[in-house]
Amino acid sequence: AYSPLTNVMYVPLRNTCAEGTAVAESRKKTSLYGVAYKQAQVAPDNGRNVGTIYAISAETGVTAWKFEQRAGTMSVVATGGGLLFGGDVNGRFRAFDQRSGKVLWEINLGSPVTGYPISYAVDGKQYVAVSTGVSLTQSGLSGLTPELRPSTGNNLFVFALP
Repeated sequence: AYSPLTNVMYVPLRNTCAEGTAVAESRKKTSLYGVAYKQAQVAPDNGRNVGTIYAISAETGVTAWKFEQRAGTMSVVATGGGLLFGGDVNGRFRAFDQRSGKVLWEINLGSPVTGYPISYAVDGKQYVAVSTGVSLTQSGLSGLTPELRPSTGNNLFVFALP
């Protein structure tokens, strides 16, 4: 996500790696585009944290702030009101201050936040919406954090902003 208010890009990253081997192109479930992957793993030297959100200046490339956590991070959206919304595979959905990275609000939605959050207005009232459920990305990341066990319910959540 990018915010013209801060001139910052907000990038949810996953601290993971995997071994890949080139194989002949095939339609088998064990290879994708001619590459066979072993199970992903948590990248070394990151303190077991799978998810990170980096706030990177679009002008200088300098990291303004970062937010790290055990659960894998998913998509984010920046709003014109200075908020950044994003969720994770453990079902947590948060509002961050775009400038500081401070968590201003958090809720446990019960299932992995797999949809792309959106923000919109109706009759002058601002809303943020996001879906939860199961996805290919979420499934791969959840295997790296076996102690986190959210449900797999598919839901759509809409929140009115103050």
